[in-house]
Amino acid sequence: MSFNKGAILNFKNNINTGFLVKQNNFTIKNAYIKGNGKTAADFYTGYGILLFGVDHCSIINSTFDGISGNGILILPSSDKGCNNTSIRNNTFINHVFNISENGDESAIMMGYSGKNYAHNNNLIENNLISGNNLLKVGIGFIGHGNNNVITNNKISNCIAYGIVSYESDIVGNTMNNIHISDNEIRNIGEVGNKTTVKGMGIYLMTSNNAVISKNKIYNTLRNSDRTETLGQGSISVSLSPGAMVAGNMLDGSAMYGIVSDYSFGSNFIDNTIQNTKKSGIYFINMNDVKVSGNIFKNIGEVVIKGFFEHTSLPRIKDQLRNDKYKNISTGNNFIITKNKIYSEKEVLYFEASGQNQSQKSQKNRLSDNIVENNEVIGAVKRENELFHFRQESTGNNDVRNNTIIR
Repeated sequence: MSFNKGAILNFKNNINTGFLVKQNNFTIKNAYIKGNGKTAADFYTGYGILLFGVDHCSIINSTFDGISGNGILILPSSDKGCNNTSIRNNTFINHVFNISENGDESAIMMGYSGKNYAHNNNLIENNLISGNNLLKVGIGFIGHGNNNVITNNKISNCIAYGIVSYESDIVGNTMNNIHISDNEIRNIGEVGNKTTVKGMGIYLMTSNNAVISKNKIYNTLRNSDRTETLGQGSISVSLSPGAMVAGNMLDGSAMYGIVSDYSFGSNFIDNTIQNTKKSGIYFINMNDVKVSGNIFKNIGEVVIKGFFEHTSLPRIKDQLRNDKYKNISTGNNFIITKNKIYSEKEVLYFEASGQNQSQKSQKNRLSDNIVENNEVIGAVKRENELFHFRQESTGNNDVRNNTIIR
């Protein structure tokens, strides 16, 4: 289906709108789809286009203006997901979709609930999304699937997330190998007098072996409520083992640059993190992590922070989906090397929790961590005052060969 230049499809109500696509190999291009400017009352009506358990469909070079619901909604049909879909070069403007304070109203949403399906090998590329400081989510993937790519999109002025990706029915192994790369994300969080626990540029949860690379993210965590019940970073990686976070530019966060919890075996490499109110990176309950080649500038608190507990705590065991991460110490086997840090503050502060006898947890210890070959520029303290391990295993953490330039 191809639209002539200047043609506009006008929706006259906010309920029975949109294209419902149930056939494979459907393409729509060059469309201008205009809503009636009134929000839908629920998540499943008022959409611009709904792809329903289909393969090899494309939505290209189209504009979604004032759509009542989700601009593009990608859903499974029973246990059949959508595969090899291409969403490219579209524009989303004048959003009105607003059904709840804490909803997932989106320009593009792939998901949504349920289980026993997978969305695989889908591409969301080169779309322009202006959230109007009303839309919750720019691009969302809340469901199950493998090898999906979100790349080269420009997203701005969203309330909750620029890009969000997590399992809807959390079992811990149904979302794998997502690539989120080369996106530009600006102005995420609440406005006016409202506060929010959200406001992340990219929020990843329960996604295995994800790659988050070469994104540029500016001015996040607007009006943060500072409760930290979610990981409040420009990039937040939660319960996502094997993540690669590399080559991103993070400039301006009212909280942290990167927050990562329970994402064992992850790497944070060659990122530039600057102008944060709190730490550049904050780690929680992780092991086997590499932090290398990053640049930190104008960081509000200690540059790299970590808090680590023993995973025998019941509230932690309930969250973990892989048995190998249960009943172990965390805060071990970090390699922090070759980072360039411009700061007068402490560079690293890792703290382990003590034993919690009331919850029958074991005492956590920090061990086998290496901090070496980092360059600290502008320090006013000596080296032994810049790097701290609390509740460490004596002698098992090495701080060596760092260059301190005052």
